[in-house]
Amino acid sequence: MTLLDVRPAAIANDRLVAEPYLLRTKIHVPLHATQWPSHEHPEHELLWTDRGVVTMHTDGKQWTVAPGVGLWIPAGVPHEGSSRESTEVRATYFAPASWSKPWDRPVAVTVRPAVRELLVHLSRSNMSEEERIRAQQVCIDMLELADAVRLDIPIPEDGRLALLVELILSDPADDRSLEQWASMLNMTSRTLTRAFSAEVAMSFAQWRRLVRMRAALGFLSEGLSVKVVARKVGYSTTSAFVTAFRKTVGCTPGELSTRL
Repeated sequence: MTLLDVRPAAIANDRLVAEPYLLRTKIHVPLHATQWPSHEHPEHELLWTDRGVVTMHTDGKQWTVAPGVGLWIPAGVPHEGSSRESTEVRATYFAPASWSKPWDRPVAVTVRPAVRELLVHLSRSNMSEEERIRAQQVCIDMLELADAVRLDIPIPEDGRLALLVELILSDPADDRSLEQWASMLNMTSRTLTRAFSAEVAMSFAQWRRLVRMRAALGFLSEGLSVKVVARKVGYSTTSAFVTAFRKTVGCTPGELSTRL
């Protein structure tokens, strides 16, 4: 783990941000696939990547973090996750006293190029305390919610859906119809539809598409072609996959691949 924003002052009480500063960024580039057990921080955390994809579990959801969009994790919220080999994981920690935005639950946050460059700029060791704090405040002011992008996959808690959820998460290309899944689970299609709507506030088809797009992010980060990824997540045509991807992620697979 490498510090991007080094502090001259000691950090007390296990806090990651020393007073009077507002934030601190760490970078982690694992040589192998890495898993982080459940933990929490006394500071708010913005998890983001410069390369590759990170999968996180928090707030009863599975989140996929890719370049350009980060995951905001409020102080004290347990989270766990994993990353693939050579993913460049960045974690920016914010002192709670410096934060006024009402982000009290995990949410997707846009990490614009200007924000990224500013965080890198903060690694300069010759900045005065006043200059550093001023730059940190500008960074905080620039952070915005990513309204058009979903990073999270809500996980149904209804035990009747457990097998379906497990199988689709392990194989997003599984194209069994709603009727076929209902038959396998010994329930009617209407019951399955209602159960999904009650649990995740979306239809089964919408939920499966979200799972497929999150899986696609991982495959794209491995350097697979758009055509291959489309097949691996259950699409018979590349055009249908690209359309679904743009609608869900906010850009085309090709545009995202340039940042992975």
